[in-house]
Amino acid sequence: MNTTSQWWIRLAAAISVFGVAIHLATIAGGPAWYAFFGAPPQIVASARAGTWLAPTSTVGIAALMGVCAAYACSALGLLRRLPLLRPVLAGIAALCLLRALVVVPLAINHPALRTTFDISASVVWGLAGIGFAAAFLATGKRRRHLQERSA
Repeated sequence: MNTTSQWWIRLAAAISVFGVAIHLATIAGGPAWYAFFGAPPQIVASARAGTWLAPTSTVGIAALMGVCAAYACSALGLLRRLPLLRPVLAGIAALCLLRALVVVPLAINHPALRTTFDISASVVWGLAGIGFAAAFLATGKRRRHLQERSA
C-alpha cells in the first residue's frame, strides 16, 4: 500500500473517530448541541424533553461511525482483517460520497441547506469517502499481491 493511500485511509479513520466523539459529546452537551449540529427537530425536541430518542439515536450513529473507523483501521492493518472487508469498504465509500454529493442538488432547491455547517459536513464526508474508496482499492491490490506471492 503506498503512502498516499495510507494517508487517505488514515484521514477516513480520523474523520470517523471524530464523528464518534462529536456524537457522544452532543449527548452531554444537550439540546443546544443537537440544534447546533443540525439534528432533526424531533431529535432536538427529544433532547429538550429528556426522552430516550435523542441519546439512543445518537449512540446508534456513533456506533456506525465506530464501525467505519474499525474498517479503515483493518484496511491499514492496524486491526485484524474484518469480515467482508472489501464490500463493506465499498459500501461505506459509496454512502460517504453520496452524502457529500447529495447536498449540491438539494441546496439548489432548498436554500436552507446552504449553511456553512451543511457544506462543511459534505466536504468532510466527501474526503472520508475518498479515503474509504482508497481503502477498498488498496485492499484489492494487497489481496492480489498476496495471491501472486503464494502462487
